[in-house]
Amino acid sequence: MSQHRSEDRYRGIPLPHLREVRQSRGLSQKELGELAGVSPGTVYRVETGLRGAYPGTVRKLATALGVASEELVHGNRT
Repeated sequence: MSQHRSEDRYRGIPLPHLREVRQSRGLSQKELGELAGVSPGTVYRVETGLRGAYPGTVRKLATALGVASEELVHGNRT
C-alpha cells in the first residue's frame, strides 16, 4: 500500500450516518449517487469509511437526501 493511499482515508469529512440516512430514504448507493451527482463508488467509499467526503460532496449528498449536512456527520439529535 502506497503512502498516498493510506493518507486518502484521512482526507475529507467522515459521514458515519450516511448509510442509515440513505437506507431510511429507500435509496441504493447508485440512486443516491445519481441524485447527488457523485459516483456510486464515492457513496460506497464514504459509507464504508475508506475515505471521507470533501465539503462540496457532503453538501451534494445532504441536499439529495433532504437533510442538513450535520445530520450525516453527527446523526439526528432530536
